[in-house]
Amino acid sequence: RSLLRLGGVYAVTNAMMLHPNVEAVQFRGLFALINLVIPDNKSKKKEYRAPNDGSSIHPHIYQIARLTIVAMKNFYANKSILNRGCLVLRNLSLTPAFVEILARTPGCVDMLLHCRQVCGPRDVLVQRSARTIMILVQGVVTGENTEGANGGALSIALGDSSTKRPKI
Repeated sequence: RSLLRLGGVYAVTNAMMLHPNVEAVQFRGLFALINLVIPDNKSKKKEYRAPNDGSSIHPHIYQIARLTIVAMKNFYANKSILNRGCLVLRNLSLTPAFVEILARTPGCVDMLLHCRQVCGPRDVLVQRSARTIMILVQGVVTGENTEGANGGALSIALGDSSTKRPKI
């Protein structure tokens, strides 16, 4: 958490914002965000709780989600970026308050569908992450309780398996 306290989220999101078309910056940014957005394990409710030093990521969640989607969209055929992006979104979805933000992030569900299609059934981590996030987001949109979404089922038609740029 020392990187979080030192403004790591700001540094990463700033770099991603300034260099949206530089693959290496987006990859490394997503890689860093995977760990920076993990909720506090000490909290039994899985709510993000920052230390009392002003390093809360809560004000940056929408920006993190949006930049993650932009990186995934810009490098829509790069399975490594799609994988890391799904992990960032999955870690964000571990905090119930952040699921609502993901539900309002333009292109989030479309990009998750794209990831499932491009990464294929062998990438179990992407498949499970994307599926779980979509279940949680669907619950927010429909107002349903999504406790235990990891075990729920959601059928999604993925269409053809081409790597066309997703519509976002």
